[in-house]
Amino acid sequence: MVFVGSPNEIADHLLNPHGLLGHTGQILQTDVGGMPQRDFLHAIELLGTEAPPRIRVELDT
Repeated sequence: MVFVGSPNEIADHLLNPHGLLGHTGQILQTDVGGMPQRDFLHAIELLGTEAPPRIRVELDT
């Protein structure tokens, strides 16, 4: 499975298995490819700071 998009779109992709299967964990692997390091690090920062709060809100309801 490949997750691409904004932090909100990534949160949706991560929440989908939970909604379907009760999935409670996810292991993510990233690939730099040809992306400049600063862009890659920014993407990791967004994933770690913006997606989790959205996921927590959805799972608390």
